[in-house]
Amino acid sequence: MSVAVIIVLGFLAGLHAALYGAYKDSPHESFIARRFVRELIIATTIAAVVAWFDLARGQAALVVFLSVFTLSRIATEFWKLFLRVELQEGFRIPTQIHAVRGPVRSPVLRLLLGLGFLGSIYGCYHLFRFVTPGMPGLLRGIVVGGGFGLVEAVAGAYKDGSIEGFSFRKFLKSPTFGAIGGILAAAQTDNVAFLMLAAYAHSRMFLELLFKILVPEYTPGKFKSLTGPFQVWMDRRRGFLAPYTATWFLYLVLMAYPVVVG
Repeated sequence: MSVAVIIVLGFLAGLHAALYGAYKDSPHESFIARRFVRELIIATTIAAVVAWFDLARGQAALVVFLSVFTLSRIATEFWKLFLRVELQEGFRIPTQIHAVRGPVRSPVLRLLLGLGFLGSIYGCYHLFRFVTPGMPGLLRGIVVGGGFGLVEAVAGAYKDGSIEGFSFRKFLKSPTFGAIGGILAAAQTDNVAFLMLAAYAHSRMFLELLFKILVPEYTPGKFKSLTGPFQVWMDRRRGFLAPYTATWFLYLVLMAYPVVVG
């Protein structure tokens, strides 16, 4: 039964990410079904692997949900930044990894940079394993969540800041919400790997909700135009909000009633 539960949790984590992406980008790119389905497939596959190898033994359902969310985001970002070839004319901030002046064109160099991206995440995990033994759970959550958020902020400052300028307020968002996410995650796990993944998921979900979904007429900064060419989706995309809200309701239920699934 736990295998089926983990796979369902993975599917719902992917659904949360897919709904957010569709809501955010559809006025600019229209609704692209294959991208929506891609998020579901990636998250469900990751959950199936986690279940098959019994990697979530002893973990709460919320931690599994959040961890699969993060792993699917990592997989998606790796694909977009380091593998996918996409026309960049419509973007102010390149969707492919760039070297300040423009996207990196060499497939080999992109792949090497992508491996470095994955290696940095793995390195963070080992660093947190080294520095957090003996720490109280609350402090461990702050260090792991805030520390991983700081690494994300540095990466974001390069990726976005080199194009639109450095914003200290924006820089502080990731470590601040990462620390908050770490505190919340530490209430349900003491495993450093799951703590790091769950803290990041908390951070991203809250940042996306508070500063993008709830902001009227929000426009993603990666696009050159503030007004997307598919304005019909400004109304249609409201249909994504009900299932998106349902995934938040699931989050609240799992937070209030921790259940071990592994």
